[in-house]
Amino acid sequence: VALATETKRDVIFMAVGFETTAPTTAATILNEPPENFSILTCHRFIPPALRALIEMGEIKIQGFIEPGHVSTIIGLRPYETIAKKYKVPQVVTGFEPLDLMMGVYMLAKMIKNDVARVENEYTRSVCREGNVKALKVMEEVFEPRDTVWRGFPMIPASGMKLRRGFERYDARKIYEDELSEIDLKMFEMPKGCMCAEILRGLIFPQDCPLFNEACTPQHPVGPCMVSIEGSCNIEYRYGRHRRSAP
Repeated sequence: VALATETKRDVIFMAVGFETTAPTTAATILNEPPENFSILTCHRFIPPALRALIEMGEIKIQGFIEPGHVSTIIGLRPYETIAKKYKVPQVVTGFEPLDLMMGVYMLAKMIKNDVARVENEYTRSVCREGNVKALKVMEEVFEPRDTVWRGFPMIPASGMKLRRGFERYDARKIYEDELSEIDLKMFEMPKGCMCAEILRGLIFPQDCPLFNEACTPQHPVGPCMVSIEGSCNIEYRYGRHRRSAP
């Protein structure tokens, strides 16, 4: 926004992330930025993706460890709906090693006892209702739209788009012709890359024929190797030590 106030050129903000970052984008729009400012919203809702994973039925989902940062915003209620409908236990955890270890323990205990509910390990940051103010701001500015996810088919109501009253800031409307072919092309996987299967839990990173050969962090082929948070990148950096141990 500061850049848009300093120039007459059009400024497009790439709005990415899940419910964690969407409220900040929404607040920016509510503050009525300059007319030369627009957003290309790529925000996503987490719960529809969880439902899609279960309903696709490609693998048996025994439980979910839910992300703490998203959960600080949305709370526990969306997960409770999923647990009730699909009988899948879930644990919200933090990001420290002890958080994750406790989360795995809590989830394994529920699976063993055939219990399907949502438990909150991350109580220091997450409450059942979530961040009510952030949710209200997000709902005021955004509405759901059907969206393609990397490695997945179209997931209904999983993306966020600006509501009609804020379309003057919608880069997809302003630059409709220029952006018409981008949405689908950006999700095409490079030849030989199996990131789609890895993202859906069908194979492990080392099962991809490109892994540690044509595809490395220094020369990433697919998106799972590009980010330091990507499963292939993590497996490359840490899994190699595990496999080479005597």
